[in-house]
Amino acid sequence: MPYLWLSVICPEHGLERFKIRIIRKYNIKSDSIILKFRSRPVHEISRVIIGRNVNYNEVKDYVMKYIRETGMVDKIVNIRVQI
Repeated sequence: MPYLWLSVICPEHGLERFKIRIIRKYNIKSDSIILKFRSRPVHEISRVIIGRNVNYNEVKDYVMKYIRETGMVDKIVNIRVQI
C-alpha cells in the first residue's frame, strides 16, 4: 500500500511523522485527486484518493499545494512517497 510520509516539527513533541494513505480508485474520474479528512481528534488529512491516470509525484505536489494554502509549509521538514 503506498503512503505519503510527512515529517513535521511540533513545538511540544519535536519531530513527528505522519503517514497519509494513497488509494487508487477506478470508478472516479481518471485524473482526479480527492483529500479525505479525519474528523476526530483534529481535522487533518487521513488519505488521498486518486484516479487511474494520476502518478505519485502529482499527489505529492497536490498535497504540498494544500499545505501551502493552510500555512503549514514552514513546519514541514520532509515529504516522501513510499510505494
